Amino acid sequence: MPWDDKTKSSGPWGGGSDDEPGKEAGSPWTRPGGGSSGNGGGDLEQQMKRMQERFRKRAGGGGGGGGGRSGGGGPNFGPLGFVVLIGIAVLGWLSTSVVMVDPTQQAAVFRFGKWQTNFGPGLHFHLPAPIEEHVLVEVENRKETRIGKNLEESLMLTKDENIVDIQFSVFWKVDSEHPENFILNVKQPSEAVEQVAESVMREVVGKTNLQAVITTGRDEVQQEVAKQVQALLNDYRAGIQILTVTIDRSDPPQQVIEAFNDVNVAEQDAETNINQATQFANEVVPQARGTGQRILQESEAYRDQVLADAQGEASRFEQIYEQYRKAPRVTRERMYLETMERVLERSDKLIMDQESGAVPYLPLERTQPKPRGGQE
Repeated sequence: MPWDDKTKSSGPWGGGSDDEPGKEAGSPWTRPGGGSSGNGGGDLEQQMKRMQERFRKRAGGGGGGGGGRSGGGGPNFGPLGFVVLIGIAVLGWLSTSVVMVDPTQQAAVFRFGKWQTNFGPGLHFHLPAPIEEHVLVEVENRKETRIGKNLEESLMLTKDENIVDIQFSVFWKVDSEHPENFILNVKQPSEAVEQVAESVMREVVGKTNLQAVITTGRDEVQQEVAKQVQALLNDYRAGIQILTVTIDRSDPPQQVIEAFNDVNVAEQDAETNINQATQFANEVVPQARGTGQRILQESEAYRDQVLADAQGEASRFEQIYEQYRKAPRVTRERMYLETMERVLERSDKLIMDQESGAVPYLPLERTQPKPRGGQE
């Protein structure tokens, strides 16, 4: 340094020469009373006075030259003043080690540019600068990145080779567990989120049909995009946490929107006709099944009745035949009378009398009045 030179030239403080025994040549810290050269440079206080005088001369001030302590009008710094100044400088330097972190912040501490640790909310300390430094990061502020503001971003190709116009928003914040990654690895976070989200959305939409993207499958698309964007940012060690992805608009392109609406109307009409046919089928088929079941049961009942009648007639015939073998004449007469009874029961009858001639037969039961209510 210039004041360490061992030559006879004076230092920045007007130092003495090397002729003085036991004193370093040109030292700015020469104590008073330790000998002096011809210009009195050994006295630190006198040297300060000379500097003040030079300053006043350069500033245009008058004031006499080298008076004693009681003479000059400027400030007089003694050894204690320098100690105070040094103490203030040291306190200012130590103050760089104090960190006050707000509840919404995280502090990343770096030692010579290398990350060391993170501080949560509260008062913390680390080594003073430039040994260690800290960077405060807002980790609770929710940020939004909108994608699809122009056609180059919004137009995407679906799985069924249709084009869809999508506008969506990505809500994110700084990862509170790794804010150092956000500081070191991300230069423009909003642009990084935008590029990653657009790329992932194109991939997901390319694997999904148009109808699902614009109607029922939007929730699945949003969840899948958020999941893949977070995984990709984690691979980049971006220190960004994806909160949610929201599709603001998903429509066909404006040029084909009318034709697409016509197709939707036709599909809705077809769906309505299908529903009506299904409803009619649900009504007719059960009725037909019930009618068929009823006819089947009636036929089974008729079959059982016919079989029972046939079996009864066969049994009766066998019984009559058994009686006929025992008494043929009586049996023949009985069969004749029973047959005539059944024949004449449903026809009008006349009685032939030799004296009166033909007389109509009047059953006695018809002459009797019937009781009211049809009861005997």
